[in-house]
Amino acid sequence: MKSLVAITMAAAAALGAVSAEAATFPVGSPNFTATAGAGGTFSGAFKNTGIGAGVFTDTFTFTLPANGLGSGTVTTSVTALGSVNDLDFTSVTINGFAADITKTAGGAFEVAFINNVPIIAGQLNRLVVNGVSRGNGAYGGQATFTPAAVPEPATWAMMIMGFGVVGYAMRRRRTAVRFSQAI
Repeated sequence: MKSLVAITMAAAAALGAVSAEAATFPVGSPNFTATAGAGGTFSGAFKNTGIGAGVFTDTFTFTLPANGLGSGTVTTSVTALGSVNDLDFTSVTINGFAADITKTAGGAFEVAFINNVPIIAGQLNRLVVNGVSRGNGAYGGQATFTPAAVPEPATWAMMIMGFGVVGYAMRRRRTAVRFSQAI
């Protein structure tokens, strides 16, 4: 399948038909929505439809209030392999971490997935989808975010108290020293 994509791209390039498309979708745009959940979690949905023929790069941007981990999947589907609505992923990355891309049903369906990617609070995070469309391609995906675990104040108090008890016990412990007489 990769050789078919390479041949198609080379032929289109030779004919001058490959157009480079690049789009950026910030969270909150019609192509990228997010919903806050319990405990600081977020879930999001992203998509692009009607992608013209040629190579494309779509960038989805977001900023979150806490450090944590993100995971996601993105999928394609097509009725007839190689038809005008066929689309192939060349790469999918989140903050530079590459997703695994799996092709099923002879290449008609593609799924890119990645788990536990570090997401940094207060900075612009990027999900980048690169691929080749044959004229009217589309894909869609979802992402989740879980903030890093932060101990509750009661947990901190118990931990500090435990260190104090251990320190007190070590200081109060007396060691008996016996001397023996050598004959």
